[in-house]
Amino acid sequence: MATATASYKDLVNSRHPAYVAREAFWRLARSSYQGGPDFAASSHLFGHRLENRDDYQRRAGRAYYLNYCRPVVDTYASYLFRTPPSVLPSESLGSLVGDADGRGGDLTSLMKRAFVQAAIFGHVLIGVDRPRSDKAPTTKAEEIELGLNDYFHLVLPDNFLHWATDGDGAMQWCLVRHPEWRAAPGKPQPAKGDALFGYRLWTRDEWISLDESGAVLERGANPYGRVPFVSLRFRESDRPVVGESLLASIAYVNREIFNLSSLLSEILYRQTFSQLVAEGSSHEYAEGGDLGKLGTASIFLYPEGRTAPQFISPDAAQAQLLMEQIDHLIDEVYRLANLSRGSAREGKMASGIAKAFDFLDTNQALADAAQNVASAFSEAIGLARPEWRGTIQFPGDFGVADAGTMLDEIERTHALPIGPTFRRRLLEKLARSLLRELPEAQRREVFHEIQQGPDAGAGSENDAQP
Repeated sequence: MATATASYKDLVNSRHPAYVAREAFWRLARSSYQGGPDFAASSHLFGHRLENRDDYQRRAGRAYYLNYCRPVVDTYASYLFRTPPSVLPSESLGSLVGDADGRGGDLTSLMKRAFVQAAIFGHVLIGVDRPRSDKAPTTKAEEIELGLNDYFHLVLPDNFLHWATDGDGAMQWCLVRHPEWRAAPGKPQPAKGDALFGYRLWTRDEWISLDESGAVLERGANPYGRVPFVSLRFRESDRPVVGESLLASIAYVNREIFNLSSLLSEILYRQTFSQLVAEGSSHEYAEGGDLGKLGTASIFLYPEGRTAPQFISPDAAQAQLLMEQIDHLIDEVYRLANLSRGSAREGKMASGIAKAFDFLDTNQALADAAQNVASAFSEAIGLARPEWRGTIQFPGDFGVADAGTMLDEIERTHALPIGPTFRRRLLEKLARSLLRELPEAQRREVFHEIQQGPDAGAGSENDAQP
């Protein structure tokens, strides 16, 4: 039951300045990643000066969204988690490894979900919480016996409404919004439209549950001694908590591709078919002047002395210009993401140096993202398990190099005065890139064969790590 001991109406209606500044982008980023008919039916389609309301509605009905945001984000996540990170040591973490979210999801899966959301929005909040209990446990064993296992939950930026930080960037308090289904009177199940929002205020000392009017519903002690939220940021920004999205520029470029594709579709619908033109009036022609019958599907007579009717074709230059611009913007999407489009552009193959720089850029971007994930989850684990003094380790090489290029490099080394150790290292790198999905025992067998190959004796077999 709500109590009037304190009212936080102004607080639940307030938003952090960084929230206000980014809210519109978050909506764009979410719809750009999700795609589908909702994007095409939204306000992302812009009108132009030569169409009226009806023309715009017809064009909007034909609009389609070519989604490049989802593949970019998913490609980053795929490379980053191709080899699961190592959480060391993991013995003291107990249920956090296999049931990190309190619903049976393991820690690696939660890390991947968190990374995807951070890439989309710029940051995501990792919350630490535990089930409520009427009993107050005094030891860890009592907590386990009561089922009070800590768990992680993710809060998207548009539900992390307000916060304050100290001079070091540590949170002093925060306000979180969460959907709260409440059955309408006389209805056993919630119906559409019955959803209300609940709010929770966290300080370093306590938590307070609030309703939409700001009335206090419940409150309790904060067992963590600090605000139990950690911000996982895709890229650092000039402010604490908030980060920069992978889609910060890409979402706008993808929206422009959507609009140009719609204009191209309009040209195709309006100008694809050639137009038949003829001299004189319709009554001079056969078919009783019925212009609808004049065309390629019938034979008709035209007056003697008149120029034969002919077809005129629309100018294709505008469509060609749109196609070139769309193709250019698609290239820009992959350039902004530090990814290769996957095919040679305009018949030109990239040089070996250019490919090397592409690999370094992409691998460094993945390494930076891995560092942010490891740092945020290490801090979150430290909240749930204060006794843990471990690390989260991602591989240093994420396998983004092209396998064919690596094979060519290995082949060329045989004609160069290069020692066998270098070639062996290249083979090991190629094996790591191609054989990540193999069981560890089989990978070790491959590395053993590399060590025992023609270049055997160069270096120690213990150097190779699958």
